Amino acid sequence: MGERVIHILPEQVASRIAAGEVVERPASALKELIENSIDAGARRIDVALEGGGAGLIAVGDDGCGMGREDAIVALRRHATSKIRDASDLAAIRTLGFRGEALASIASVARLRMRTRRAADPAGIEIFAPGGEVETVRECAIAPGTQIEVRDLFFNTPARLKFLKRPAAEQAAAVEAAARLALANFRIAFTLSADGRTIYDLPRAATLAERVRQLFGTRLAERMLAFDWREAGMRAWGLAATSQESFATPRMALAYVNGRAVRDRLIARAIAQSYQTLLPRGRFPALALFVELRPEEVDVNVHPMKTEVRFRNGGAVFELIYHALRARLADQTEADAAAARPQTGGGELTEADEKPRPLRLVVDQAAARPAMQALLGLGYGGARGGAAALSAPALAGPAERPLAPESADAPREKFAPDARSSAQGPAIPRYSELRVLGQIFTGYIALEDEDGLLLVDQHAAHERVTFERLRAELRAGGVRVQALLAPATLDLERGRAALALANLDELRAAGFDLEPFGPATLMLKGTPAVFGPEGGVKLLADMIETMGESGAHTRGDGAFEEVLKRLACHGSIRVGRTLRADEIAALLADLDATEFKTNCPHGRPVHVRFARGQIERMFRR
Repeated sequence: MGERVIHILPEQVASRIAAGEVVERPASALKELIENSIDAGARRIDVALEGGGAGLIAVGDDGCGMGREDAIVALRRHATSKIRDASDLAAIRTLGFRGEALASIASVARLRMRTRRAADPAGIEIFAPGGEVETVRECAIAPGTQIEVRDLFFNTPARLKFLKRPAAEQAAAVEAAARLALANFRIAFTLSADGRTIYDLPRAATLAERVRQLFGTRLAERMLAFDWREAGMRAWGLAATSQESFATPRMALAYVNGRAVRDRLIARAIAQSYQTLLPRGRFPALALFVELRPEEVDVNVHPMKTEVRFRNGGAVFELIYHALRARLADQTEADAAAARPQTGGGELTEADEKPRPLRLVVDQAAARPAMQALLGLGYGGARGGAAALSAPALAGPAERPLAPESADAPREKFAPDARSSAQGPAIPRYSELRVLGQIFTGYIALEDEDGLLLVDQHAAHERVTFERLRAELRAGGVRVQALLAPATLDLERGRAALALANLDELRAAGFDLEPFGPATLMLKGTPAVFGPEGGVKLLADMIETMGESGAHTRGDGAFEEVLKRLACHGSIRVGRTLRADEIAALLADLDATEFKTNCPHGRPVHVRFARGQIERMFRR
């Protein structure tokens, strides 16, 4: 017989493999520890981080605690108090249940746990570096549990080297804690990082109060309370008005039976609920809580329990869509529900089985300018409609073109191609074509001898802005225009940590700013190409879309991605009604720009409908 090639892995190796599934980074370890504290019935949870969590994660609570034997067994794989047999997996009612978190974290860190039950005279302390229990002794401790996780991944250097910078890891950990603190607003939370307090959240009576604690009064005041029960399920929470939006979906927080999840079905329901209410590329802020019978949802489909599977996904989609759409149909009602104490759940009654009627509200006044443009009525009919809104000027307070003409980009340099008609139409000179009007407040209709052109106003302005910024950068740096009065920007703590770590990159992009408190930036100047108006919003969008690696890129195009992002956020968007002189200025600037047929991200600036194609559509 040949030598055996299949063997059982040692327990220590198996534990490290399991840790790779559960403990991806400090944020995931922190999430597991806080969830254990919540399941233990804690009324207060204290968190401390060092080195972004890689140096230290400390979580203390005043929950039920554990006795000596339970504390020792808790560090073994698949040890849990929350399920007994396979049938329990069909109705999970706790955040943790796998029995892997403590064992997995201990196997890749130096873990110290102190815990005590209220009835015990003394607590128990266990030190388990690398998952091996080294010390077990009595200790003095208040009822509850304290866990210290030091030197995460100290014995798995391959995983350690894939961690991001401490500022990025800290931002991810703070965000993970915030998601849990939001859902459990009746629990007091504190969180400090490297000795600096980031959150100090007292127990809240309402979800709106916790939103105010976490994200500030401005956002809390723009949230609408909703509560919809249907088919034995409930969707409730707070949703931002359609006038409040963000550059990423990061603020769309969803929970299923109290568990923070990232679910595609829920994300799609949210997107469709806000459809036609937000500009393209903007996302809402909301705290959505979906409650249904535990047996109707499978939470055991992902090692980190961030994904779920619904038995009836279609019904869940309809529940969320109806709940949000009905609330957003009338955003002017007094929102007394937001101030009432909210339960995190409760039994679903027979009345919840009955669907509520939906109301469809059509704002004809808002629809009229778009219809006028579509019918070719030009700008005269639209001036009293969308043009009268308080949208910021494209290039400052004065009635001036989008941006001044660039001296180092003469228009003669970009003459139309001299290609023959057999090769297709030449690249057009947009400013020489006849302007028919603006349709859908996003596209400029032009006519030439060969047919009809639709120009995407955002893509066009984005290309113009990008090329000007790149030319300035090559000439020595993005030009900065000082603000008459400095403006302040208040950030959510996790974003603030990331922004402060990337001050040099933001300054290189043309923002003259400096720290002004733990979560506030003072803005003194903005990129000159945009003018001073909207500088705070532009900076906020830049920070909102900044990834965990910040603005850092490598290679020759070190700032190409930063310039793309800056040009995108600083450009006019779909939904903005343009005057005739603004259209003319944009087309002229586009003609004076290289690579004018595509935006910096590669999307086409215009789409052509050939005359012959149009005639064939009418069977001529």
